[in-house]
Amino acid sequence: MCHESPSAQFLGALATILGDFFVLWHLWKYDRFRCMLFSKRSAFRFIIVWMFLISSALFTAWNVILVWVKYTEYYAVVPISKTESEIMPVPFQLWSERKRTFVRFSYQLLGVAWGIVLAIHSEETLYWAYLINAIRKRDSRNWFRSIWFKIWVFISVTVITVIPAVGNMETTNLIKMEANIFMAGSILATLLFFMSLWLYLVFPGFVDESRRQGANAEVLTRLEYFKEMNGIRTLFRFLYVFCILTLSIDGQTKHKHVNTTPFWLDLFFVCGLFFVFTSNGLSLMILLPRNTTFKDETRGPNVFIRPPRSTHRRDMQILPSTSTIGSHKYDDDNSGNHYHNQGHRDIERGQRKSNPWGALGERLNIEKTRLSGLDEIESGGAVAIALESDMHQDRNRTMESLNSRGDAPFAPTGGERILRPGEGIDESPEVFSNFRSPGDVPRTVRPTEVNIVVRTEQVIEKA
Repeated sequence: MCHESPSAQFLGALATILGDFFVLWHLWKYDRFRCMLFSKRSAFRFIIVWMFLISSALFTAWNVILVWVKYTEYYAVVPISKTESEIMPVPFQLWSERKRTFVRFSYQLLGVAWGIVLAIHSEETLYWAYLINAIRKRDSRNWFRSIWFKIWVFISVTVITVIPAVGNMETTNLIKMEANIFMAGSILATLLFFMSLWLYLVFPGFVDESRRQGANAEVLTRLEYFKEMNGIRTLFRFLYVFCILTLSIDGQTKHKHVNTTPFWLDLFFVCGLFFVFTSNGLSLMILLPRNTTFKDETRGPNVFIRPPRSTHRRDMQILPSTSTIGSHKYDDDNSGNHYHNQGHRDIERGQRKSNPWGALGERLNIEKTRLSGLDEIESGGAVAIALESDMHQDRNRTMESLNSRGDAPFAPTGGERILRPGEGIDESPEVFSNFRSPGDVPRTVRPTEVNIVVRTEQVIEKA
């Protein structure tokens, strides 16, 4: 702001620079800057990361330019009446045209940076609204096809264009220009604050619902952590909106009591910048949560095993089905290959559908093998069978178990357990070391047919 003290502007610049370092440090700790590289799988995360980086850089540039101007102009004795004078920062009317041009350009950077930050804030609320709605209603549409994504695009375009446009309504009077920018930005920030307040109110219910649906301890712990972080972030967002909105409303009044009082002006300005960058740091930690699980090198990964099958099933054979409903053609040589290839084609088709539990796991940054004990998950009307070994013999039993526990997407399948400490993998009758989480692709369920051949023998003894 062009009328606050140089020291207040310096503290604001210090807050933005520290925010830049925190963003870079967190991205390094998150995945060694790999999230800054584009990939088709994580394209949306790539966009969000660069929105953080660009907004932080623009905020810093705005502050640094104003710090340079303020400290080069510094203070002056300004007459306020015929008999009185006051020491204050040099008014912008006494600046050189070159410096006024720099400040005008810095306000353009401020408008764009503020718009990007508000777009990030709206994405946080709308994405969680999409996840909560998709999980509760078993909606199979992914994020990019949902109404929430379209709303986010509309809000992002609006805030990024409206704030600079309002600032350009007055470019000669720099105080009026900054007042317009702060007024537009604070109003939009207030509206988005009420959106985030809605998320703060409904998120505890979502955590309880996840607990009822069988979420494991790690998922619940991460959700509880996010709930607390979101509460703290909402508090800081309220404080920053209060400070900036106070300055903005006072700037539109006739007497401008707050903006003409150096103490209150500097206090609200510095606190507003501190609160907004604290809120941004918390948003970054929520949007890109670090995986803090420590790996125990002395133990192998968790292995889920099932109890041994009954011995009477050893003689069961799966023969070619004669049904015309979802039948498979097998022969002695290529039955396994045919089923394997068919399964991959089903999985590829399933990738086009959404899996909200998997999206939740990605949002929580939980490894897929630790998200749950399921090897089959339900997502809307699609069910994924992630087992590749022992697919033929256990198919019916697996489907029965899934149907009986379909309302608990996180719950482990009955009969499965974690390999006990000291128990060897080779000692278990069956090993499932490649379990998939709800983050994996679903596959459409088709009628399952198993042909069982019962062999009978008749012994005739000669008299």
